[in-house]
Amino acid sequence: MTQTTSKRIRIGTVITIMGAIVAYLIGSGFATGQEGLQYFASFGAVGAAGALVITFILYCYVTAIVLRDGHNLRLRSGNKIFEYYCGKHIGKFFGVFAPLFFFCLFAVMLAGAGATLNEQFGWNGQVGILAMAVAVLMTVMLGLDGLVAILSKLGPAIVALCLIVGITGIVRSPQGIAESADTLPTIDVLQAAPHWAISGLNFPALGILMLVPFLASLGRKVRNEKEAITGGLAGAVTLVVAVAVVAFGLLANIGDVYDKQIPMLWIADQVFSGAGNVYSVILFAGIYTTAVPLLWAVVNRVETNDKSKRAKLFAVIATVVAVLLAQVPFAELVNFLYPVAGYLGLVLFVCIVVRHVRNVRNRKQGADVYAVEFERVPEEEAAAAAK
Repeated sequence: MTQTTSKRIRIGTVITIMGAIVAYLIGSGFATGQEGLQYFASFGAVGAAGALVITFILYCYVTAIVLRDGHNLRLRSGNKIFEYYCGKHIGKFFGVFAPLFFFCLFAVMLAGAGATLNEQFGWNGQVGILAMAVAVLMTVMLGLDGLVAILSKLGPAIVALCLIVGITGIVRSPQGIAESADTLPTIDVLQAAPHWAISGLNFPALGILMLVPFLASLGRKVRNEKEAITGGLAGAVTLVVAVAVVAFGLLANIGDVYDKQIPMLWIADQVFSGAGNVYSVILFAGIYTTAVPLLWAVVNRVETNDKSKRAKLFAVIATVVAVLLAQVPFAELVNFLYPVAGYLGLVLFVCIVVRHVRNVRNRKQGADVYAVEFERVPEEEAAAAAK
């Protein structure tokens, strides 16, 4: 049975959901500019625009559908959503693969933190890695409620500041977007896919793989389906607009930033000498907001009670191992890990679409499409969490 509560959409909840989604996805890949560079700017203006349109459609669809389903399913563990969408066997594969991928991605976030402080301040990369690891570990120990409260506030602020840097990149060299067609063939810039259309599919697919279990858990925080759908769409629109601005800001300066580990820092430094230092703090915060739910998702796969002693012990062990993995160069980690996970994310996307079509058909026949055997949060407990 689905929850029957007020039909009213609470703007505050929508903003909280939007902030949590955006904060989760902006991470080191977005805030450093590596995602904008490899997935969009590297294909030129037309290719970037086409890839962004595909990204927009996929993100809007998935965030709305999964948040709605998560609200109605009330799953005790968000990882069980994979079996709901993909069936027992494929779902169990994702249930195992996704936490392993999240763990590797957590290591990518730590590497990004180290690269940020090293490139901007010349500090030993281990300083950033260890500082981020400790901050993330302490936050995860607060549980889901605590991390959502933090992410929903930091996310919009970080995106706003990234937009300022991206717009600065466009304004300081608007002709660079048109000139990029001549510049790109002369430089060796990393591309996440062989074609812009594949890149447009691969980029949100990576985010989908990350988001699905998080959205399934986040769905328990909303009061009704309309609130879930609105929050999901708000998060998707905000994210893609931010990605577009950053991508074209990089494209306008492609000849200067294509070989930088942290290309957005270079643009920030062009504003005034201290702007790069300020942006480094923003970037560090952006990495933190993605690293936190990644580690939480890994822990949640092992222990659904995220405040138990077992969960905290596993969080400590996972963090120590991730610090060791974070020694691999940041850009190489992004270029290898992101596309592979993105292709698997496309498989997950197809499963979501197929399940959605089946649900529409079965609902017309009067079936309860949310009657599942997974461990679920009691309706009264879920309603209390959504207040």
